[in-house]
Amino acid sequence: MQARHVMSSPVTTVDQSTSVDECLQMVGQSGFTVLPVVDERKHLVGIVSEGDLLRARFRELGGSSAPVTTKPEVTAGDIMASPVVAMTADAEVSELASAMLRSRLRGIPIVHDHDILGIVTRPDLIAVLTTDDTQIAKEVQHRLDIYGGAGRWRVDVTHGSASIFGVTPEDPERNVIAALADTVPGIAEVHFPPE
Repeated sequence: MQARHVMSSPVTTVDQSTSVDECLQMVGQSGFTVLPVVDERKHLVGIVSEGDLLRARFRELGGSSAPVTTKPEVTAGDIMASPVVAMTADAEVSELASAMLRSRLRGIPIVHDHDILGIVTRPDLIAVLTTDDTQIAKEVQHRLDIYGGAGRWRVDVTHGSASIFGVTPEDPERNVIAALADTVPGIAEVHFPPE
């Protein structure tokens, strides 16, 4: 399974001049634990975590032994981590999980060049691990029913492998059916067994 199947999109981003207080409000509203930081072209230049924001805010309030900044307002650009660990939409979920655990990251932006397509967070990975085959099969069936009408095809899923019944080898919709099934998180492969 690839990042494109599990990423959250669109992504809540901030620019380098966004204040720490504004970032904290965004984190509170969005539920994300990290915010990608973008430049004026909306290209990824850094990332701030809830931990970065809390440390900066408490430092501003004098709750730290670190020297208080003389800057009037601390911004995302002041505290962001850069360079950013980012991956492409075709990165495997196992690569994302490994990078998150190895680097203690809470989220990894998914990019094309420097443009942000989405973000994969720890809760996204947990959702993949806790989704069972029955739920996955229902979602594939739902998408196929919307596309082709209820009951036209039948779906079984075992260990992430989808078997779609009712599709002949010469069916002109075969590739579309496979693509619809393949976009469901948890699907690793699609088969059309003979009936």
